[in-house]
Amino acid sequence: MNEFDNRVFVIDKQSGPTSFEVVDAFRGATGIRRVGHAGTLDPLARGVLLLCAGGATRVVEHFVDLGKWYEFDVRLGEGTATLDAEGEITARVPCPDLSRDDLVAAAAHFVGECVLEPPAYSAIKKNGRRLYELARAGETPKVEGKKVRIYSLEITAIDLPVVGFRLNCSRGTYVRSLARDFGARFELPAHIRNLVRTAVGPYRVEDGFPSTRVFEGDLAGLKGIDLPEALGFLPGIVVSEGAKRGLMNGALPGPADVVRTVGFKGDERAIRILDEDGGLLAVGRRTEGPERKRLAWVDSYRLLVNTGRSNR
Repeated sequence: MNEFDNRVFVIDKQSGPTSFEVVDAFRGATGIRRVGHAGTLDPLARGVLLLCAGGATRVVEHFVDLGKWYEFDVRLGEGTATLDAEGEITARVPCPDLSRDDLVAAAAHFVGECVLEPPAYSAIKKNGRRLYELARAGETPKVEGKKVRIYSLEITAIDLPVVGFRLNCSRGTYVRSLARDFGARFELPAHIRNLVRTAVGPYRVEDGFPSTRVFEGDLAGLKGIDLPEALGFLPGIVVSEGAKRGLMNGALPGPADVVRTVGFKGDERAIRILDEDGGLLAVGRRTEGPERKRLAWVDSYRLLVNTGRSNR
């Protein structure tokens, strides 16, 4: 068995390559064909890029759902086509002498649930084509804003026209759009500089393996995280031996099947399903609303052990 299969890897992506190029390099270096990442990083950005290899790709969405931490600078008074330092300058105006109180109040405006319109140069699709492809062709289609959650937006440094930030946010947050909209609070163009994703959930950039070595094919010292450990941030239920057999045959575990629970804090939607020895059998999901199966712990699950059967 390939030593890199069925594991999660914390990569420190350096500025330059796209996330997909890092994935391709990892495939070539490890010989694993099924590799996916848990959240795109812009080419100019660096920091945590989680890679799921082999069977771990079956649960990649749970890593995508993790909160993200970023540190970055915003250049006020200067707008670019790509909303980062690489793009052509499209607007330049003097930055006024803004007070710290003004800047803190503007940052506080975004905390909580907010709507961000994706940048024109981004990888999301409109009518089957990437937005950056349309932008390069001179097209500017209207794209609906995306609802995201900003848990915190802290100002770390002020050296006008540059302001430093630390951000904790949900999946799907376009930091370049946040920089643009922050500038707009002062009727100023703005773009982002020096973007670093410092953490994804419990996985920190300090623990990342340099992407430069992946491109070189030098994987000495690269250590993957086994799925039971990698998914340890999810709460779990331990099921009886009889329920384990039922699970293999498509039966949803009910309250009587659960020996004990692990790490529950509230109404979590994703749940590890474990056997009595602590082995990871599956990851289940709860749904909200009238379709919720009230007599079952989960409404669906994805098996992570080989049974020869399809997953429910």
